[in-house]
Amino acid sequence: MLNPAFKKTLHPIIRKESSIEVIHNGQMIELDDLDGNLSKLLHLLDGTSSMEEIAKELNISVLELGDVIEALDDLGIVEDIVIPTTYSSTQIERYQSNFNYFSSYASMNNSKYSMQEKLNQSKVAVLGLGGGSLTVSFLAGLGIGEIVGVDYDTIERSNLNRQFLYNEDDIGRLKSKVADEKTRKINSDIKVKMYNREIKKYEDLLDIIEGCHAVISMMDQPNIIVDRWVNAACFTLGIPFYLGGFNAHKIRWDRTIPTCNEPCLDCKFIELIQMEPDSIIRLKTNYGRTFTGVNTGFAPNLAILTGLFTSDVTKLITGISPLMKPIISIDTTTMEISQDNIKTTKKPYCPTCSSDFKEMASLEELISIAIDHNEGVLT
Repeated sequence: MLNPAFKKTLHPIIRKESSIEVIHNGQMIELDDLDGNLSKLLHLLDGTSSMEEIAKELNISVLELGDVIEALDDLGIVEDIVIPTTYSSTQIERYQSNFNYFSSYASMNNSKYSMQEKLNQSKVAVLGLGGGSLTVSFLAGLGIGEIVGVDYDTIERSNLNRQFLYNEDDIGRLKSKVADEKTRKINSDIKVKMYNREIKKYEDLLDIIEGCHAVISMMDQPNIIVDRWVNAACFTLGIPFYLGGFNAHKIRWDRTIPTCNEPCLDCKFIELIQMEPDSIIRLKTNYGRTFTGVNTGFAPNLAILTGLFTSDVTKLITGISPLMKPIISIDTTTMEISQDNIKTTKKPYCPTCSSDFKEMASLEELISIAIDHNEGVLT
């Protein structure tokens, strides 16, 4: 049975001479209330009284009350607050702020508890437990039901300026081991599996990410090829994935959903090669290289990137609102944010996403394919 309630996050109700005003998602909603009955109704809709009791108090029929609640539901200011029996008292306490947040999206037919439940039933992979360790802690706090991760590195003192899942006592220990231990301590209700594995090819990722609802990659070495490994693995299994990182004060992320017929990362490289001949030199210079001592990881910027990742993953899993545009860039000096639509088209000749994929093309093969199917200015 539904239990309608005025959303408590909309209090206080502002009473005017002949109307009331509530603020919903930053928007002011003004409703006529000449006789004060609407204000009375909203106070009665606190989840403790039945429809019959409220109707009697207002001297109207249950049917009339139902019509009013339906109108209020259309405005987004009431919700069903029946708590599923699957939630324990500790979970209700733990996720209280999540529930309050989801309340802004909730309705009589889509409760805030069902939104949280979708997170509790989901599985997300984090690739790279350096900067990705912060992402893991965000996901654990959200209540993602199963978190898997991978890394093969050990914790160094230089990590501690930004990788706050770790501390000085952890220096020298495996990131995968410490991340496993501490993620479980953040949220004992979730499943955690951290792999100590060096990724050397896309096949190394398949068993890690299988069954995931989303993959977040924060691996940055070896340069470029590591993103191609993630791309190949996620397209093989049809899993949405996120790539991101920063260069000093510039933050950039990219989301791809293979099942939506979107161009893969290799499609984008092909088009880049075709449109910008100098990109071949840049790719060859950087491809597969491991750079040391040049990490510009800055904690506030990492927090922004992690926030973008986990916010969009929440939308992806729950469907509470439209996803952000797939490519986002932020200049943290000016705080200018650009959200770009995908401009690259899916290439019918892409070796990764256009046919039966068997093995990943080399960089030389990718360049050769781009030249053979030149659609841009490359000569």
